[in-house]
Amino acid sequence: MRRALWIVFLAMWFVCMPRLASAQTCTAVASNLNFGQVSPVAGTTASASSTITINCTGMSALPVRACVNIGTGSGGSTYLPRIALNGTSQLQYNLYTASGGSTVWGSRGSTTYQPIAIDVNENGLSGSGSATLTVYGRVPASQTALVAGPYASTFAGALQAELDYQAYLLIAPACASLTSPSSTFSFTVSANVINDCTIASTNINFGTAGVLNSTLTATGTLTVACTKNDAYSIALSSGAGSGATVADRAMTRSGGSDKVHYQLYQNASYSLPWGDGTNGTTALAGTGTGSSQSITVYARVLPQTTPQAGTYIDTVIATITY
Repeated sequence: MRRALWIVFLAMWFVCMPRLASAQTCTAVASNLNFGQVSPVAGTTASASSTITINCTGMSALPVRACVNIGTGSGGSTYLPRIALNGTSQLQYNLYTASGGSTVWGSRGSTTYQPIAIDVNENGLSGSGSATLTVYGRVPASQTALVAGPYASTFAGALQAELDYQAYLLIAPACASLTSPSSTFSFTVSANVINDCTIASTNINFGTAGVLNSTLTATGTLTVACTKNDAYSIALSSGAGSGATVADRAMTRSGGSDKVHYQLYQNASYSLPWGDGTNGTTALAGTGTGSSQSITVYARVLPQTTPQAGTYIDTVIATITY
């Protein structure tokens, strides 16, 4: 009877034991992360994402702890920020573990920024399993020193794009202790910095005048921010006055049709009428610095027949071409 019980116990023990771990082999495949078009002057953060898929074969019933290491990339040697290059021009960006951008994805080669761990479980009794992680990327806004062009950083090889893994029974191993077995993968982070401009304006106010028997002057300001080294030009329209041209603009009395003629200029000596290149006027030419540039608009009302009293206004459109 004792022998029978012993035999049953052994049989149960063998049935309940997990299958002995065979030699697992895990690999990772990553898609490239492309931020697309990035404006250095728009004041907005660019975001993108990619995936890393882990595939394991030769598995037993034991889970496999997989640690995904992402280094600094070929563009630089820092994690905060990471750098993508276009020649010597540096685009700052970073890679995160979640869409909120709170945790930088790192590598066991860093004491500050750690790799990401995930468990890969066997799919049924197939001896294989897979898991997918999402990589979240962000480009901070307003990097004014950037020039237009393609930027890239590649990740490949040990610690830069490395997968470390190990099957375990009860306690998952820490990523810091996993160095072998390992495999490497590769991917590229890229962005295309574009020529872009923003423009804003302040109004021009000639103040209050009685008889128009002397010259009135006033100024306004255009604030322009264009990509560094980006050539641009700014044209001013003829305005909304009936019959007005870029060579002879007119403010119209509110609620009426009376007019006060005036002109806009590029310089304080009033020798360069500012228009669109027609009727003896020119558009203003400039080159972007990446930062805001203040451009003064000089305005002048010459002596003329004084129209009916009232408030005179005009609307001029500034068009920037780059």
